[in-house]
Amino acid sequence: MTRDISLMIKMVLIVRGFRSQLDEKLRKIGQSATRMEVLGAIVNMQGPKSQSDLAKRLRIEGATVTRMVDMLSKDGLVERTADPHDRRVNLLLVTPKGEQALEQIFGIYDAMRGHILTDLGIEDMEAMHVLLDKMMARLDSPMDPQVRIESTAPMDRLTD
Repeated sequence: MTRDISLMIKMVLIVRGFRSQLDEKLRKIGQSATRMEVLGAIVNMQGPKSQSDLAKRLRIEGATVTRMVDMLSKDGLVERTADPHDRRVNLLLVTPKGEQALEQIFGIYDAMRGHILTDLGIEDMEAMHVLLDKMMARLDSPMDPQVRIESTAPMDRLTD
């Protein structure tokens, strides 16, 4: 397996593992990583927060956001209000009950984050930020057909 493929696989496995463990812990308080992402995004977005803005921020489909917001609204964690400038648009607000849920969620999240990052120094984290920011920017830019990384046989990609 090439180093670049190994790197991509490790990143995927880290995210999946972290999310799986986080979901397991959050289930005990009736929450999930998805709920954390949606509530956290609403709280952290600047200005009025529409469902379409939320979908863009989370990189998910509008219909998926609608289902998530429906559940959060039903549970009293999020409130929808009509946009005064466009009645077709719903603006989102985290309720006090949602803020309380976020406090619990982030207590669990912070403990897990601390466990994972405990041995990394400031310099390590800064270097990772720089590299991950570059990769995030690539996701948002058109793919250059001239850029190629040495290809391997399909089965070689999956083995160490």
